[in-house]
Amino acid sequence: MATNVTEGKMKAIVCHGDSLTEGNDLDKNDTWPAIVENELKVGIINSGISGDTTGGLLSRFYHDVIRHRPVIVIIMGGTNDLWWDVSINVIQANIFSMACQAQHHNIVPVIGLPLPLFIEAAQKQDMLEPAVGYEKCVAKLSELVKSLSANAAQADVVCLDFYHSFFNERGTVAGKYFFEDGLHPNKEGHRLMAEKTIQLLRTKFKF
Repeated sequence: MATNVTEGKMKAIVCHGDSLTEGNDLDKNDTWPAIVENELKVGIINSGISGDTTGGLLSRFYHDVIRHRPVIVIIMGGTNDLWWDVSINVIQANIFSMACQAQHHNIVPVIGLPLPLFIEAAQKQDMLEPAVGYEKCVAKLSELVKSLSANAAQADVVCLDFYHSFFNERGTVAGKYFFEDGLHPNKEGHRLMAEKTIQLLRTKFKF
């Protein structure tokens, strides 16, 4: 059932995350938070910081989210944690701590499920590899997504599923949505993320 969280309140959303949210490789207006803001005519704050971990997101949660008193916060992180082989339990503890803090301050948390890695492209780049290698990192990312989804359902927290949107009909990662690094969504990828976000905000929260 849809929930009207905006009734009697300013429509404000904070998108809290890492580079997948900041979109620093694109013009600001082409990032998914900006597209959502423009299409729904709702005030959105993009608090994404490239390279940040969920520990970093948690440490700046009050400054970047709570003090703005938004209606909704979309929390998405974990990819950078996995790059450094941080435990999935630690990642989830950080994310759900932010969700609990949001609820305490009457902010509705939405957990964004991070994008998959387009490993075929990433492996060709001259950059620092994941601490455990690409294949294990990809496997742990899949495990994180499953675990986040299951725990969010138990906690009655809404998930925004970006992850599965980036797979094609063959069940493989759709490379057309990524820059050549295989990690970051390109303009088309951000458009896809915006469409998923708009769909959820309209159906679940009556925006």
